[in-house]
Amino acid sequence: MEMVRAPSEGFGDDLPERRSKSGESHINSSADNNNQRKFVSGDELHKLRHDVMAMRLELQEARRSGSQLLVRALEKAIMNAQKVDAEFVYAVSMERRALAEEKGKFQDAERFRLQAMEARNALPQFQLEGLWVGKYGENGYEMINVTYVGDVMHAQKVTSNTNNVPKGQVSFEVDLSPNKAGNRNEFLDPIKLGDSAAEQWGSKYLQRFPGKGQIAADGFQDSQWINGQLIMVNEFFSFAWLPIGHQVFFGRPTPELILKLMKDDKKQEIGNCSARTFLEKCWEETEHIEDDLEVNEGYHYNDGLGYYPQDGCFE
Repeated sequence: MEMVRAPSEGFGDDLPERRSKSGESHINSSADNNNQRKFVSGDELHKLRHDVMAMRLELQEARRSGSQLLVRALEKAIMNAQKVDAEFVYAVSMERRALAEEKGKFQDAERFRLQAMEARNALPQFQLEGLWVGKYGENGYEMINVTYVGDVMHAQKVTSNTNNVPKGQVSFEVDLSPNKAGNRNEFLDPIKLGDSAAEQWGSKYLQRFPGKGQIAADGFQDSQWINGQLIMVNEFFSFAWLPIGHQVFFGRPTPELILKLMKDDKKQEIGNCSARTFLEKCWEETEHIEDDLEVNEGYHYNDGLGYYPQDGCFE
């Protein structure tokens, strides 16, 4: 797989073509429509943060010159702008909640908690829970299950065609907690797409977050964690293992693909009891899905089709 390019380069020009309706520029959920109207995202968010940074520089100059009217005007403008940045609101609300709890002001703490959860629900990086499929290079397509423990995202392999990082192990994880954003000077710069990719995907800038990816030698020997990045690509995402230049794009699998991957995985010889137990639990769930879909023995899977619910899947 290609190594991730620097933000200033044309990362994304080689992304697969995508057929999309206009306006589909980020992950949506009907339950979050109000939040999406309240908070900005995508290119609009990038512009907002750029404007806030410019106003902060202007504010520093205004304070040095002693222009109190300009100082107050800029402070108000910055505050109003950041109210529509969900990640900023989440970070500030969580800090205020912690302070309120320390002072025993539990009603205030609950109010800040609700504000924080409203903002968190508008952040695409927290809406990835569930099954995803990506092509792990020559190892072919593998399925992961994304879960969250607090604000830490974990991607555990459900199927695997390799003995390096086998099924049941964590492929990568990303700490998305708001304090981490502050520790890295608020945000990593987004990746800037080339013109053709931006036109296909409806967005010029892709948000990204630092994480850790697991690698190992054959037989899960000498496993180690290396630096990586989670990259949001509208309703898809990718993860890059930076030191080795490896990147995998993930999309939501169809029910048919879930069944195929689980059946193929079940046919493989399982080397240890813990892996067998993990797979059998997953297989029980697929049997329920199969019953619901009434998939019979005559079902044919056309390899290469149906990997994702729309055309133009990642490879």
